[in-house]
Amino acid sequence: MSFIQAIGLAHAPFSHSQQEIIDFILDNFSVPEEDHSKIRRMYAQSEIETRYSVVEDFSLPKSNWRFFEKEGKTSIEKRMKTFFQLAPDLCCKAVQKILSTDDLQHITHLITVSCTGMSAPGLDVQLVQRLNLPNHIHRTAINFMGCYAGIQALKQADAFCRAFQHAKVLIVDVELCTLHFNNEYTMDNIASSLLFADGAAAVFVSNDIGKFSLNHFYSELALKGYHDMAWNLSSHGFQMNLSGYVPSIIAENIEPLLHNALSGLNINRNDVSHWAIHPGGKKIIHEIAKALSLSSEDVHYSKNILYYYGNMSSVTIFFVLEKMMADKLPAKNTIFACAFGPGLTIESLILQVC
Repeated sequence: MSFIQAIGLAHAPFSHSQQEIIDFILDNFSVPEEDHSKIRRMYAQSEIETRYSVVEDFSLPKSNWRFFEKEGKTSIEKRMKTFFQLAPDLCCKAVQKILSTDDLQHITHLITVSCTGMSAPGLDVQLVQRLNLPNHIHRTAINFMGCYAGIQALKQADAFCRAFQHAKVLIVDVELCTLHFNNEYTMDNIASSLLFADGAAAVFVSNDIGKFSLNHFYSELALKGYHDMAWNLSSHGFQMNLSGYVPSIIAENIEPLLHNALSGLNINRNDVSHWAIHPGGKKIIHEIAKALSLSSEDVHYSKNILYYYGNMSSVTIFFVLEKMMADKLPAKNTIFACAFGPGLTIESLILQVC
């Protein structure tokens, strides 16, 4: 059995209030005047207070922008160049919170995760160089899976640990979602601009007894939602499709998925003491809580991360788990974690506090 030994987090350098972001949106989207009040209500009711970005522009007047083009659309080349200039620093900050230079020499496997930046050679090679990792390290890149990719990375880390007794696995997950801001006025772009933020996480996994044991993974596809959540490349950045049906589709499928996941360990929902729900948005948390009869206290970790950080895509579940770890939950408590992404994919994980 494998264990999470530590989780290190890094948020992006610029903090933007939701109020600053809505002002930026209304100033820079071609939003009809009659829609302004509706969009302001959406932001006010988002239950997000602040979000972090590697881009300062969201708090600056247009004349002082440093990243987004003042006229026209920012090219995908510029977005990707900026990703690979800034992402490694954020990753290294997260890694250095949990591992020393000496520790890094003993890492056997590196798993990198991102759906907001891609190139070859990619982030994995950059981190081998920046962190002075062994040249013979086993590298795996998990790309473009969306918000559930963090759990996929843990699944891969667990598989490596089961296959190699002395495996020491480092997961590095970074998402710079705000690089893909698009000023074309569509509800998909408004929804993306309302939710997404930047952040990074590093997770150290091995077979030594740690903080959380990785007990069981389970995943299902809700194909009814195939067209309701998508993330596609375009010449002007990555384009998000996020329909209003996503929360209800997840809610329809979450109870049977929970039952199937728990049955894999021969336990029932009464054995679950804590819930690490990916905070994909206020409505997703609400609909899952309603479907599973969870209390406000049950989802308070998810709501807390959403409030202070927004949705950082695949990184967000690690912010939730790190918060639980910092609170020193009682030993042997069981945590059910889940996250969602294109497909529509629902990925889950059962952990136990050590």
